[in-house]
Amino acid sequence: GAVCVSAQGEIEELTSEQALKRIATEPVMLVHAGFTARRIARGRNFRDPGPQVFDLMELFAFVHPALPCLPTVGGLARALGLDAGESPEDHALMLHRAAAQMLTTLQQPSYPDRPSAARTAYRMAEGGWAWGPGVVAALRDALGREGKPPGARGFDIWNELPEWEERGPRPPAGSMPVSEGEARERLALLAGADAEARPGQVAFTGLAAHAFAPREAAGAPNIVLAEAGTGIGKTIGYIAPASLWAERNKGTVWISTYTKNLQRQLDQELTRLYPDPEEKAEKAVIRKGRENYLCLLNFAETADRAAIGGGAVAVGLVARWAKASRDGDMVGGDFPAWLAARLSGATGRTGLTDRRGECVYTACPYYKKCFIERAIRKARRAEIVVANHALVMRQAALDQAMGPVAQAMPKDTETAG
Repeated sequence: GAVCVSAQGEIEELTSEQALKRIATEPVMLVHAGFTARRIARGRNFRDPGPQVFDLMELFAFVHPALPCLPTVGGLARALGLDAGESPEDHALMLHRAAAQMLTTLQQPSYPDRPSAARTAYRMAEGGWAWGPGVVAALRDALGREGKPPGARGFDIWNELPEWEERGPRPPAGSMPVSEGEARERLALLAGADAEARPGQVAFTGLAAHAFAPREAAGAPNIVLAEAGTGIGKTIGYIAPASLWAERNKGTVWISTYTKNLQRQLDQELTRLYPDPEEKAEKAVIRKGRENYLCLLNFAETADRAAIGGGAVAVGLVARWAKASRDGDMVGGDFPAWLAARLSGATGRTGLTDRRGECVYTACPYYKKCFIERAIRKARRAEIVVANHALVMRQAALDQAMGPVAQAMPKDTETAG
């Protein structure tokens, strides 16, 4: 069954059949509407909710794009700093507070780039978004005298993204070593004063530092095969000496992993090293294959189709995310995983990335705004680059073909099997 709370505070207990009928025929407010409806249906033949459903996850993705939020009542409450309570009635009442808080946030003059948000909301409302009228009303003053965006604007995020800059090559990196003691001191700093004592982690960190000793011969890197059990803390164990070497020698350390989960783990651990988001964005870069990033050319074509046919809600939410995203990574980055289920057919996530090798590079009208090209150039000047094995090996082969490049590349042996 389900619990329904009206705007007047009236509480109803519904059977599964009653809840499904209401979802299909009346405007209701849910969290992660499609999943919730399927869960209530429990195997019954039930189509996903129609456009009359107010999905609070969609509103959150619009108001707070690229911010993490579990698609549950508890996850939404935590993301908004609200108390979800314990009973189903408390959960339902919280949904009203969540909606009111987010719409109020949009009304604040300090809300970032309200004109852009208003233009996107207007196009989404035209496409039948349930939240559209309310969101447009909250942003009405940002639309100007006309009360609507000029021309077909609204999804044209490429006009608002900054261009990347081609910068000169960095000087060759130095070759100053990192001692075991220095690596352990950096480990203690990253772990924090309250961290539990882990002798195995300390020993692993000291051993990993030997990989950063000066090479005895050109083209002959130092290789350290270090092994440790699960739970030792290997990730931060090699970040400690790697970060010291990069700072000291003005160079770049590539850390190679096998799985996307480990890339996310490394990204989280690097927040300890770079707590300031702007500094982290400059000094730590996650590199993946082209098929992971939003392709602006594909998105522009999809946005044109959405304006004519359908899918304006999903396209609008992708537009909001893309403008706020750290790096445009749609697979394992800050793209909402639940939103991927909303994308279907040619509008699907795979249709928005470069999965067929069709990139036209400099012939693309959005080349100077490209997320992929931006990541490549940021990696050249970063201190820490996290990438998968295939990309690292390809880069190493290119470096070999193009000449010696001073890079230290510790391998994450935990992922190598």
